[in-house]
Amino acid sequence: MIAYIVIPVFILVICAMAGHSLVQNSRKKRKRIAVASTCDRFMRTSRLAIEDADFFNYRYIGLDRRNKKLLLIDHCNREKQELCVPLPEIGESKIIYVKEDDHGIDHILLELRNKRTGQRVQFCFFDKEKDPLIELSMLARKAVNWKTRIDIHKHPGNGCARSEYVL
Repeated sequence: MIAYIVIPVFILVICAMAGHSLVQNSRKKRKRIAVASTCDRFMRTSRLAIEDADFFNYRYIGLDRRNKKLLLIDHCNREKQELCVPLPEIGESKIIYVKEDDHGIDHILLELRNKRTGQRVQFCFFDKEKDPLIELSMLARKAVNWKTRIDIHKHPGNGCARSEYVL
């Protein structure tokens, strides 16, 4: 008699778990497609030729060296960030490690300040609530790498990509 109750409940639990997994996978796929379509839209409207890019955890950062523009897309939060920042307008760039308590780093942010208006733009590389803790060191290295790239290419001229020796 108990078997008539336990077996259907067991099957119902397994079906519910499988359905939940399918719904989560479809949400993740929709978010990835949304980031890719936003990137494609920016590339077409701004005529960007992205040479260096990183896609991680529904975030995208890309650099167009020729047009001197930086593309920032973040779809992790409810407020989506979609920006195309001209590199010559960046005055200062820095990495911010946010620690709200003694339990480690909560956020890693790349902050870019506009040299004319002073407006600040922040791009999140790590969020403790959204990203696994195991990716903290990798995302910290990516933040430093992107800050270095931005600092190299934000100055007017061709930069060190096309430097040549003069005798």
